[in-house]
Amino acid sequence: MKFFYRNTQKPITINNSTNSNVTLPSNILKTSDTINLIDDGKDLSTTLTASSSSILKAVDLSDNLPLVLTTSTNEHLSTNEHLSKKHPGLLRLFDSTVCTISIIISYLFSTKEPVVQQFLGKKLFEYSYDEVDFYLPQLLNMYIHIQSISTVIHDYITTRCSQSVDFSLECAWLFDAYITDQMKVSKKPNDAVRLLFDILYEKYKPKIIYIPTLANNSITNHNHLTLDEDENENVTIDEQDKSDTPLNQENTMIQITKTKGHQKSRSDASDDSAAIINDEINKQQYRRQPRLYLGDLNSGRAFDNNCVCFDNTFGFRRQECICNAPRLSPEREFLAALINIGKKLPHVPTKEKKTQNLIGEMKRMNMNLPARVWIPFYTFPHHVVRIAYTEATVLNSRDRAPYIVYIEVVLCDNVFVSSLPSKQFDMRLRSTKSEENMLHPLITINSIISDYPNYETRSLDTESIEPCQSLANGEDTDVWSVSDETTGDEQQQQPIPKRNSFAHHRSQHLILSAYHSDTQSLRSVESRTSQQEITPAEVRRRISEAKSTGPILFDRDPDDPSAATLKEPWDRKEQRIRQSSPYGHLENWQLVAVIVKCGDDLRHELLAYQFMVKLKEIWRNEHVPVFVRPIKILVLSNNSGLIEPILNAVSLHQIKKNSRLSLRDYFLHEFGSERSEEFLTAIHNFVESCSAYSIITYLLQVKDRHNGNILLDDEGHVIHIDFGYMLSATPKNLGFESSPFKITQEFVDIMGGLESDMYKYYKILIFRGLIAARKHMDQLMPIVEIMQHGSQLNCFSKGNVTLGLRERFHLNMTDEQLEFHVEKMVESSLNSLTTRVYDTFQYYTNNISK
Repeated sequence: MKFFYRNTQKPITINNSTNSNVTLPSNILKTSDTINLIDDGKDLSTTLTASSSSILKAVDLSDNLPLVLTTSTNEHLSTNEHLSKKHPGLLRLFDSTVCTISIIISYLFSTKEPVVQQFLGKKLFEYSYDEVDFYLPQLLNMYIHIQSISTVIHDYITTRCSQSVDFSLECAWLFDAYITDQMKVSKKPNDAVRLLFDILYEKYKPKIIYIPTLANNSITNHNHLTLDEDENENVTIDEQDKSDTPLNQENTMIQITKTKGHQKSRSDASDDSAAIINDEINKQQYRRQPRLYLGDLNSGRAFDNNCVCFDNTFGFRRQECICNAPRLSPEREFLAALINIGKKLPHVPTKEKKTQNLIGEMKRMNMNLPARVWIPFYTFPHHVVRIAYTEATVLNSRDRAPYIVYIEVVLCDNVFVSSLPSKQFDMRLRSTKSEENMLHPLITINSIISDYPNYETRSLDTESIEPCQSLANGEDTDVWSVSDETTGDEQQQQPIPKRNSFAHHRSQHLILSAYHSDTQSLRSVESRTSQQEITPAEVRRRISEAKSTGPILFDRDPDDPSAATLKEPWDRKEQRIRQSSPYGHLENWQLVAVIVKCGDDLRHELLAYQFMVKLKEIWRNEHVPVFVRPIKILVLSNNSGLIEPILNAVSLHQIKKNSRLSLRDYFLHEFGSERSEEFLTAIHNFVESCSAYSIITYLLQVKDRHNGNILLDDEGHVIHIDFGYMLSATPKNLGFESSPFKITQEFVDIMGGLESDMYKYYKILIFRGLIAARKHMDQLMPIVEIMQHGSQLNCFSKGNVTLGLRERFHLNMTDEQLEFHVEKMVESSLNSLTTRVYDTFQYYTNNISK
């Protein structure tokens, strides 16, 4: 009997009764492979020759010659032996505690020895997922362009894909974005293309296994081990059983049988419960599956994969998904729907019409929510339940239409297992309790009840209340009204609860009693305040301070609707949206935001994000007191993706246009007088952030630094955004901005002038930050070097970019020379003519304030 040995990834094991084993590697057709012969505990090594390899192509199996696939342990030992003989220093480094994931990635890219690459590929399993995921763009770029590395990291990628849906999705999106560069050079598909299709077609289907714990159950109100509320109605449990008996499968089935009048033993009940559950599972398997509507926004189930594995069966949930439902598709379709909306908006003429179309599309998406989809930026598990469509806004852009959307989520313990909240509609009854809604008692109660839909209302804390029933039972209730968000047509469709005469008189009494109690409380407050003497001068002073200080709220501008949206404080926005949301009563409700951008290559942004994260870590470890806020990026393709918005921050352009103040006057108005603690703290934050971004924009040569791409948050920090032009890329290849970084006279005025201590502190921080950065340059350079390999990005299009980046660390300078060089860079940037020319160019072409 003969087996033709093929070059496959799967092991082939042939067992035999003898004690001797022959160990063969998976790629046995190669002539240079090593065979380990194990005979009675002795390890003999030999090398295949050309003649022996040809014999192994067809192996005649006999009872005395079994074949066993080599184990990973033996391979690891042979690799260690090889390294200990040829590179003992490297082996000690890789096995030491100082060997970080950055060193592993750097050596994996630079080494050319297959044995070292194989060792480092297995070394990836020893690091945490978060550490490896940070360098995932670099790993996948090496997988695409370097054949020898793709072989050694293939097992790691496929293993992680079979364990996590998130990792599979991220790999698919990054492969889709970076493979385009490789396909431009060679149209023949390589291993990366095949792996991408394997991931998308779920060859490495991620396992969804859920083991409930006490900590998980405490996160939400849904207990995955107990019966649902609707099933509890059919099960009666004694008080003693509730307190003493744990709720498990056996006990619950015993209680079910008790309600039917049958008293059975524990073993009989266990057997019956297992049989019943197995029968139900078999019925579900043969039951006709509903049709998939993935991607169809008109169906109401565009993000539903029809998986019912974790639905309750007699009060219990299966702990593993065993169906063939697509596991990546719901999230892919959800994000694809957001991207498709962004692709349609640039064709709409005005921003007002764009915003109207955007609101309509968001309403359409709400038809398919809640669903088991999530926002990948946020690491906590959650379900998307609703999009606050009235808050969606188109951002400033001349050629494209990025937009920001606010999404309501509900925290859960497991995205795939936790129960979704029941669908709620926007039209809800609301209770009126506020002082401004109570009218004068001279107004008749009948007019109040007949006109109550017109008054401002507040959302309920409970899901549903039966006002007529509660009134009939003598319980106190509030006055009912309809949400102000509903339109006229919706109000006509909304049924108004009818009240009987008893409820009518009861409501009159409640309104009058509430009014009198409120007026009495107001009079008591007035009586207390009247005892304190307040002079007219004190009143005028308080009024003037209220007008001259405090946050400025921008008016809604048709040309820039995002200014008013972004300027609103986040806590106020979150509270307002929660009050009007049908899901706001849920304790685990939370609001998140995301920017959807189409038509731009966000791979530049992702590279800048990685660079800033590593710089932030270096500065923190070196105790350099600077501030940087890396912005999370999710690359979905080579021309689309999601961006994490900066909360409570607006651009310098929006500040100047809406406040009509200089930046220093804006600081005085926003943070108080010059000697106030809040103002001094804001100036301190401004200097520390300015110095950090001066270093970043200098090292990465970031361009397009107009006032629309520089934000100011509510604490005084400067935050740069839009890193689409950096390293060798410039806007329209004009090359206007030739200064090392952007620092204007307005920035210096905020610091206090050229002779101020804060301006000197700014230059000291730049010097200290550069010292720390060049000390750990080996952690920063691989991030850029690996991404340049085989890349067709614009930032790598001109010359040797990494060489220029290395020179900007100034390794050949002493500390005194570097300090003098920093002084020259700050002076040249402050007096840069090209910076002023570029700001003027943006003012006349894009109407961006300078």
